[in-house]
Amino acid sequence: MSLVILQSMWAMENILPNSETLPMPDAIAQIKAHGFHGVTDHMMQRQQVLPLIRELKAHGLTMEGQCFPTSVDALQPTLDLAAEFRPHHVTIQPNVRTHDLKQAMDLLEGWQRLAEQIDVPVYIETHRYRLTNDLLFTLEILKELPNLQLLGDLSHYVVGYEIPFDEGADEEIKQLQSIMRHCHAYHGRVASREQVQIPLGFPQHQVWVEAFRALWRWGFQNWLERANKNDTLSFTCELGTRPYAITGADGHDINDRWQDSLRLKQMAEEIWQEVTS
Repeated sequence: MSLVILQSMWAMENILPNSETLPMPDAIAQIKAHGFHGVTDHMMQRQQVLPLIRELKAHGLTMEGQCFPTSVDALQPTLDLAAEFRPHHVTIQPNVRTHDLKQAMDLLEGWQRLAEQIDVPVYIETHRYRLTNDLLFTLEILKELPNLQLLGDLSHYVVGYEIPFDEGADEEIKQLQSIMRHCHAYHGRVASREQVQIPLGFPQHQVWVEAFRALWRWGFQNWLERANKNDTLSFTCELGTRPYAITGADGHDINDRWQDSLRLKQMAEEIWQEVTS
């Protein structure tokens, strides 16, 4: 069992001090040089994926392929690409908004059937403005579909529910742990009650950093208890550009997102060392 740490290509946008974006080959070289195992990026159109795949292969890196299907059949193009290019896994952001449990089951079970075509894991991401937008509705889904495999981005539930980690949140932590029992991968950013992505180094944010560290530690440990011998847990450092990133009056980030990505990477490595030692 091992930990695979990825860097989001979205997080590499506007990453330079003047808010410019590195060319893709330079971004991949930087990601490789700093010890990441690969990247997270969209996997929906072959002409866009192919140059990235070639660059990743040249550096010995892997990929998480993201997609945003609005129907069962809309997943098929991504699965075709995954069968050809063999990413580490595919992540579905289910681009559907409903609280109809039957409609949700029809979609999720349809995607599960399609995913059986390929020998690549396919996960459903917890994300705002998606089928999994609501924490309590997602828990209802898991009661009906207990074999559903998730990718957990806990930041969306923390900000969406204004979870008060700064005051204690025992019941909400238990709910998040119920989500994490189904997680096979994570997207990493630290949220507060009011903001989905906060700078990691500011003193006033440390209560939130430590709360997320504790959640991920629980999640990593729980995954180890469920995993098979050769499984890998994926953790993506996903510090997105604006409007996720907080910007100043000049429109530029108020912190260095690349350095925060490296802090997140180090945090994930430390947690993994703690739970496996």
